[in-house]
Amino acid sequence: MASNSDSIYNVLTYIHRHQDQVRFIQQRNSNVIAIGVPDSVPVANQELYFPVGHLLVNRMDDDFLAKNGELLNDFFDRTRSSKEDYREVWITTSYIPTEHMYLVEISFE
Repeated sequence: MASNSDSIYNVLTYIHRHQDQVRFIQQRNSNVIAIGVPDSVPVANQELYFPVGHLLVNRMDDDFLAKNGELLNDFFDRTRSSKEDYREVWITTSYIPTEHMYLVEISFE
């Protein structure tokens, strides 16, 4: 199941550790952040988690939230949400070959 994916975790960790090498994309919604990650970053099962020209939407399960709360909180702090916390996290991914970029969008509900 994608919501327990090491691939997703590894990409989120890469973004967190290498913020100078990714592109944060301005969003209209206050509870969402979007990030462009260079396709030079190795991703396991890229074709599964980052489909070309399509979006893959995953609701992260409670175990993922519990194990990665600190990491997710760092991303939540980048939102403009007026909420103090969140209960659900949705991660949308795609690969945009013309931009040589993986797209990662994190929505906090």
